[in-house]
Amino acid sequence: IIGGLQEQLDHLRKSHTAQVIASLQANIGVLNEQVNHLSSTYLPKEVNLFPNGAKLKWKKCEDMPSIMIYAQTVLIRGKVYVGGGGVTILDSDSEDDSEDDSDNDSVDDDYLIQQYSPTDDRWSALPPAPVCLFGMGELNGQLVIVGGET
Repeated sequence: IIGGLQEQLDHLRKSHTAQVIASLQANIGVLNEQVNHLSSTYLPKEVNLFPNGAKLKWKKCEDMPSIMIYAQTVLIRGKVYVGGGGVTILDSDSEDDSEDDSDNDSVDDDYLIQQYSPTDDRWSALPPAPVCLFGMGELNGQLVIVGGET
């Protein structure tokens, strides 16, 4: 009797498992159909980033005067603005730590904002930001600084 019950129990388990798998497969099929419908309805078939068949070409530009890490980049009216990154972090491991910069009137590089003009292939420094390690964005054609540390 016990052997027969075990066989029936195994059969029920297999049957139940098969039903669960079939149900999951059906649900996956419905989801696939919905995803295909949504993607064909709402997503463009082809995105052409380069009109008129233009090809992407890389060009070496003037090096940025200051190396920054974690910098923000914003494009406004054809100019590229870079700032908000850390520069002194990179210099902290320099071999010559004996020099005292406390009397130096130069701007701390962490407050710099650099502007690049692709037309002139030239970098220029803007007035220093009031904070360092900030976020940047564009609002109505103006450069906006958000957050940061003093």
